[in-house]
Amino acid sequence: MSILLKASFVYCGIEDETLLIGFADDEFETKEYVLFQKSLCIEDIPILNMVHITLNSENRSEYGGILRIILSRKLISIFLSKETARSLGVNESIDIEYDIDEKRYNTLIIQFNKLNVDQEIAIEIK
Repeated sequence: MSILLKASFVYCGIEDETLLIGFADDEFETKEYVLFQKSLCIEDIPILNMVHITLNSENRSEYGGILRIILSRKLISIFLSKETARSLGVNESIDIEYDIDEKRYNTLIIQFNKLNVDQEIAIEIK
């Protein structure tokens, strides 16, 4: 069973040498969001080199444990390890509906491929 987030705002960018990809219900009055973060620097502590995922709050976040991502033009499905799912308070996966144009979608694909450098996330593009 998965949870569903309807995102009206999608963000990709780099801040403070960290790659960010975010999906939120609203750009300014955010209540629900999923944020992916990955340092572009090699960190001394190995876990900090993993992708960090947050769901709605820093209390619901985890390094690593993203097993698979299925990315299509209007939906992303994120499949998690049991430990990461437990940390985020979900059963096994997160689905996010969103709507962006073709150019931003292609940018999103590029950013997810950058996020996956040195990771073992199975990324499927539909």
